[in-house]
Amino acid sequence: MIELPPFDALALTLHHSPGVQAILLGSGLSRAAGIPTGWEITIDLVRRLAALDGVSEHSDWPDWYRAKYRAEPSYSELLDALASTPDERRSILQSYIDAPADEEARQPTRAHHAIARLVREGAIRVLITTNFDRLLENALRSAGIEPTVIASEDATAGATPLVHSPCTVIKVHGDYLDARIRNTDAELATYGPAIDRLLDQVLDNFGLLVVGWSGDWDLALRSALLRAPSRRYPFYWATRGKTSDLANDIVHHRGGRVIPITGADEFFEQLENTVAALRAASSPHPQTVDASLALAKRLCRDDRFAMEWSDFLHTQVLKFREYALGPSYPTGSPTNESLTTLLRTLTNISEVLRRSAMICGRWGTEEANRTLRRALSTLSMSDADRGGYVHLIAMRKFAASISFYWSLAGLIESDRWTEVRKTMAAEIVDDSKSRPAVSVLPFGAYDNVNWKFIAGLENHHTPISDFLVDLFKTEAANELAMTTKQAEDYFDVIEINVALGFAHYRLEEMKLSAGLWFWMPVGRFMWRQRRSTLETRLREIEAMPPASPYFAAGMLGGSAKAAADTIAAIRDHLSKVSGRFW
Repeated sequence: MIELPPFDALALTLHHSPGVQAILLGSGLSRAAGIPTGWEITIDLVRRLAALDGVSEHSDWPDWYRAKYRAEPSYSELLDALASTPDERRSILQSYIDAPADEEARQPTRAHHAIARLVREGAIRVLITTNFDRLLENALRSAGIEPTVIASEDATAGATPLVHSPCTVIKVHGDYLDARIRNTDAELATYGPAIDRLLDQVLDNFGLLVVGWSGDWDLALRSALLRAPSRRYPFYWATRGKTSDLANDIVHHRGGRVIPITGADEFFEQLENTVAALRAASSPHPQTVDASLALAKRLCRDDRFAMEWSDFLHTQVLKFREYALGPSYPTGSPTNESLTTLLRTLTNISEVLRRSAMICGRWGTEEANRTLRRALSTLSMSDADRGGYVHLIAMRKFAASISFYWSLAGLIESDRWTEVRKTMAAEIVDDSKSRPAVSVLPFGAYDNVNWKFIAGLENHHTPISDFLVDLFKTEAANELAMTTKQAEDYFDVIEINVALGFAHYRLEEMKLSAGLWFWMPVGRFMWRQRRSTLETRLREIEAMPPASPYFAAGMLGGSAKAAADTIAAIRDHLSKVSGRFW
């Protein structure tokens, strides 16, 4: 029987069964941020106690304590001796967690950030920690995740259920700014019934990875691990050096496996990279992708290869349509998890197509771009059966939409405004009605689709934009020679141009139908810089002379007057909705 090394087995679990593993994090995780471990705090408390006795220097503080008190140094006893009330103990602990006044605030470690990225990708959903600090929460928020934080008995009552929260952080010992923290032996001996029930639920329904926790001091947490009946998912204990006897007892009882590590930062970054590699392995083989893109670059730049370019796109379009219309495409009642999986599958299948669209936009001939526009029409899946769940119907357009955005990225980068207008105006059949592509293909215009189903992005203002920008940063680097920062800023440019084009055609549609109201899809630009990027672009357009290449290409109706009507409608609309984004 083949038995994988425990690290590899853990990575495969996170890849194939995202969300089934919880993580238990101890004080070792925050050490790199400058927050001392429990033992380091103990030694410092010994120094404080010695100072009260008139001793300010000693080569071995634990030895001084043993000689003085005939006992081993105890964090609990020292804290109890130096501070008699919970508020006093909380104040002492805060002095170790908050940085001194002359230093910068403590920052999340590389491990914290790697964990946050695993959460964002949906690999992890539940985090248990004995730490009082807020480094984990800060790292999660930096990654765009607003966690459900449970740091006390009463917090369990109103918390979002585990199955519905993208991320739950359970701080079993409390938060350092709350006087109810647990840090003496008596306080750590038991938890309240609500916390015990929550831990029992987690340990019964999830696997567990332990990192940075010794298992020696927290009796109530150790008891919870030992009483958990379920073994349905794996148990792992990552440790530097040997595990203690008490930790070995837990590992043996849970049927777990030990993973030797050199440090939390290195371990979690390696874990994140391995899971990402497994995810990438589900994509087309890189050599196949590279070869296809090399062919696209050759064909779209020379009209002598017009027929070959058409055949190339036809092959890629058929590949996507065979999946979207075939038996493998889901038809059952969608869940957040199944929709996230579908989104990643559609992303993988459309890689060559969208990247070829970007290449064609940047380097292709007018004829090559005309052929691409025909392909977008076929990709829009207007001939597909419209029965079924709205999310599943709408997401069949994914390849057309992302290729539309990527094509515009290449065209706008090369200031090909005439081709931009033609691409936006390309006819797409939507509900038996011919409409311009820019009215049909924006992700924000999908009928009744709330993109907050994307794992890790449920609380984002613009989840589909945040999902796409990570792809764009990588692929624009390859096809448009952009840095990561340039690509991230340029993605705003693409979304703003899509929004402007949609707004212009929406006004045109309103002239023909009195029952329509004005709106437009928005993206990350709405919250990243409080809409200033959009307003800057609107003012640039207002300052353009009538003979500018932008108007000469027919953009926004081809005149300053038509553009002014669109801009006025946009500003009026945003004055009503922008408060949702900050």
